[in-house]
Amino acid sequence: MHALKRPIQEQFPVLDFSYTPLIIIASQTSRTSGWDLSVLRSFACTCVRALVFGLGLGLAGQPVLSSPAAAEELVAFTGYLPPLSINEQEKGIAVELMELVAEEAGLDIKIRFAPWRRAQLLAENTPGSLLFTAAYSRNRSEKFQYIAPLLYTESAFVTLDQPLDTFEKAIESGKVIGVHLGSQRSQILQRFGVRNVEEIPSAEQMSVMLKTGRIDAWYTMSVRASYMFRQQGYDPGSLVIGAPVTHGIQWLAANKDLDPQIRGRLSAAVSRVWRDPRYWQIVDRYTH
Repeated sequence: MHALKRPIQEQFPVLDFSYTPLIIIASQTSRTSGWDLSVLRSFACTCVRALVFGLGLGLAGQPVLSSPAAAEELVAFTGYLPPLSINEQEKGIAVELMELVAEEAGLDIKIRFAPWRRAQLLAENTPGSLLFTAAYSRNRSEKFQYIAPLLYTESAFVTLDQPLDTFEKAIESGKVIGVHLGSQRSQILQRFGVRNVEEIPSAEQMSVMLKTGRIDAWYTMSVRASYMFRQQGYDPGSLVIGAPVTHGIQWLAANKDLDPQIRGRLSAAVSRVWRDPRYWQIVDRYTH
């Protein structure tokens, strides 16, 4: 098993790690990452016990209602972030997890899809609304409150030939690397000195360009590359997914005006969803 390139606390120094994310979504087609799903699930179970104890302390005295009769209506905004969130018909991992969260919290959560930047603006300007899946940033933390982590993802360089396991190898290879236009990953590549970069508007275009040789590598979430290749009718088994070079926490966040009691119900609901067998069933549907 590959060790993490850097401790998670170093990558996210301002986060409260009493919320320990319980899932590493790794592509099942990766030949270099070496993650064993059974090991990850065992790790998840261990983390759950610690997390639930912490949540129990933090939420003591707050009512947690799960009766359908007590359901209250909220709106949750998300973007097109496959396979985490896709659309009303195809849903996505995070969308299905949010449906479980709503069930556990006794809340009627209406999920609204919009282009990601617009989704953030809508959530920022709609009192009491939710936003998912949102990576942490200092700028975003000034606009939203973070409730709980829904997913823990990893990103890697995806090629059709030799693996690129580090930023240094990506630079040395001279390969043209595709990355989503205006994304945080684009900024990460710049920060690590990767200059042979082509910014591309969509994951669909990225997968086609990788398949046809118009780019040599794709820097993205491992699970996204496999999912998009499958959606385009390509064989995800042909992908060579390097070792994870970055890791991310995908959060459930909320408008600053969200009621504290609702926040408590949501946080407790997320912790219960992590222990629900349906969590892994949902993940498996999008990663196999």
